[in-house]
Amino acid sequence: MASPMSLCFTQASQKFKDKEISEEEYYHNVLAHCSGYLHDEDDDGDPSLSHMSSLQSDDVFAYSVQCFMKRKDFIQDITPLENAFKALDNQDLPTIQRAVALLEDNQQQHAKKFLLKLLALRALQLRKAEVLKYCFDIGGFPYEAYFEDEADKVHGDEDPETFKVLEESHFRKIYPRKVKVGNEDDDYDMDESDLTAEERDFKERLRAAMTFDKGGEFPVDW
Repeated sequence: MASPMSLCFTQASQKFKDKEISEEEYYHNVLAHCSGYLHDEDDDGDPSLSHMSSLQSDDVFAYSVQCFMKRKDFIQDITPLENAFKALDNQDLPTIQRAVALLEDNQQQHAKKFLLKLLALRALQLRKAEVLKYCFDIGGFPYEAYFEDEADKVHGDEDPETFKVLEESHFRKIYPRKVKVGNEDDDYDMDESDLTAEERDFKERLRAAMTFDKGGEFPVDW
């Protein structure tokens, strides 16, 4: 099923980069997929397809929505999502809070969790510290590798507010900032001395899972 008024992921991403559509139009076209809209170009939402996997490196926001589609756990009314992202640029927290509360009142916990995950990612990309802190304070959503990578690009001298929010968050306890040691190809050194026993146990189980996941040292075809 496809919306006659919406663009596929790659079209929306490219047109936004080329400044052919506004940020609001970009959000509308990408988020429209959350309702189950599917274009021929979107195929079945399989990120292994070459034209879709490019999103993972070129537009992780659209890629995150594309991965959400694989769950087939669609959101019938995406209005709260669109309202939240309209409010992101000005960091209009009351509007964002109403959007989150509406999903909770409608008992759409999966939609609420997904909205917070997307908001946190986009707030991080745009360095919207207040919105990022709001998402962290509520929590309950997973952090993907691309979120961690983006977080490590934030530096205190360039964006002290976002940097402070990150460094004081529970996210940073679970995913300490990576510090390069030695040559460029060397491993990262992580300071985990401040982690609780429970948090260290979580990290160890996460490392084990990544080792046997696709792309890991011992990949398993689940």
